[in-house]
Amino acid sequence: MKTDSRNKYIIFILLQSLLYGLGNPLTKIAFTSITPLWCLAFRFSLAFIIFAIFFGTRLKEQLQTLSAGQYLPAGLCMAAAYISCNLALEGTTATNVGFIMSLSVIFAPLLSIVILQRPYRLTHLPIQLCVILGMYLLCSNGGAFEFNKGDLWALLTAVSVAGALVFGEKSLRLTDAVTISAIQTFITAVISIVCALLFDEAAVIPKIQPAAWAVVIYLAVTCTCLAYFLQNAALKFLPASLVSMLQCTQPVLTAAASYLLLTEKLTLTGISGAVIILFCIFAENILETLTLKLTK
Repeated sequence: MKTDSRNKYIIFILLQSLLYGLGNPLTKIAFTSITPLWCLAFRFSLAFIIFAIFFGTRLKEQLQTLSAGQYLPAGLCMAAAYISCNLALEGTTATNVGFIMSLSVIFAPLLSIVILQRPYRLTHLPIQLCVILGMYLLCSNGGAFEFNKGDLWALLTAVSVAGALVFGEKSLRLTDAVTISAIQTFITAVISIVCALLFDEAAVIPKIQPAAWAVVIYLAVTCTCLAYFLQNAALKFLPASLVSMLQCTQPVLTAAASYLLLTEKLTLTGISGAVIILFCIFAENILETLTLKLTK
C-alpha cells in the first residue's frame, strides 16, 4: 500500500479515538438518568436502523454470500466489548476505563497468532511493555494503583476489543466495512435489549432525561455508525496489531474530555503516563512502516 493511503487509514483510527474519547465521559453523564444496558439497547438499535436505511439493499446482498461463522465471532466480541465498557464506566472513572481498555494493544497480537496465524515479532515487545508502564502511571495518577470491579470490566473490554479487531480483520477478507459494521451493531443491539429486559427495570425508560437521550443519539451516530465504519475500513488495509496500538490515543483523549466534562484531574504522574503512551504509538507506527518496506 502507498504511504499516503496508509496514512489515510491511520487518520481514520485517530478520528475514531477522538469520537470515543468524547463519548466515554458523555456516557457517564447520561448514566445519571439511564442505566448502562438501556443506554446500549437504544444506542445500538438506533445505529442499526441508520445502517438499514442507508445500506439495506447492500447488506442483504452481502449477507447472502456469508455464513454465520464468518461474521458472528467479530460481532459477539464487539457486543461483549461495549457491554463490559458501559458496566466499567458505571464502576470506575472514565479516565481509568479509557486506559485499561487500551490494553487491547497487548492482546491483539497474541490473538493474531492463533486466529490469523500471524507470527509475533519480538521487536514490538519493548513498545508494548512501555504502553503498560504508561497506563500504570496514568491509572495510579499520583496515588496507589487501585483495581476495582469497574476496572475488571474494563480489562474484559480490552480482551473483547482485541477479539473484535482480529476477527474483524479476518471477516473483512470476505466482505466490506459497512457490512461488518452493521452486523456488529445488530448483534450488540439484540444482546443489549435482552440483557436490559432481564436485568434492568423498564420503569426507568420514562424517567430518562433529554440530556441522556441527546447522548444516546450522539453515541449511535458518531461512536457507533461512524466509528465502526472508520475502524473496519482501516482494518481492511492495516493489521489489527497496528490498529490496536493507534487506538491507545483514545485514553489520552478520554482523559482530556473527562477533565473538561467531569473534572477528573491528572497529576504529573498521570500526564507522564499519557506522554509515554503517545511516544509508543509514534514508535509503533515507525516500526510498522519499516517492516512493510523490508517485506516488499
